Amino acid sequence: MATSSMPWYPTIFPEKCDGCAPFDKPKCVEFCPNGVFTFEDGKAVVAYPLKCVSGCTACEPLCHKKAITFPKREFAFAPVRSGDKGLLRKTMCVKCGKDFWTNRETDICMDCESKR
Repeated sequence: MATSSMPWYPTIFPEKCDGCAPFDKPKCVEFCPNGVFTFEDGKAVVAYPLKCVSGCTACEPLCHKKAITFPKREFAFAPVRSGDKGLLRKTMCVKCGKDFWTNRETDICMDCESKR
């Protein structure tokens, strides 16, 4: 089984993605609180994969074209430690004040973390 440090992020199949044309806005781009997606040339693109929260798949069911997929969970995660449920929690960054979702033990958002 892989370690929990294995990269976790969505893959978008460009041949399936229509940029949510029937809805006027790409749902995944609008939905993701961590800014993993951007909208380019009429399609959603995974522009910031490292901003994806490990284990989160909340955007996948939003896609009406089934264009978003994630790695299989059994290959991406180590066994859960006792007392660690890996649950997402909403918190505020202690540096910039931005609200963000995480399953890590830090209160610093990924934007501020990357500025180190």
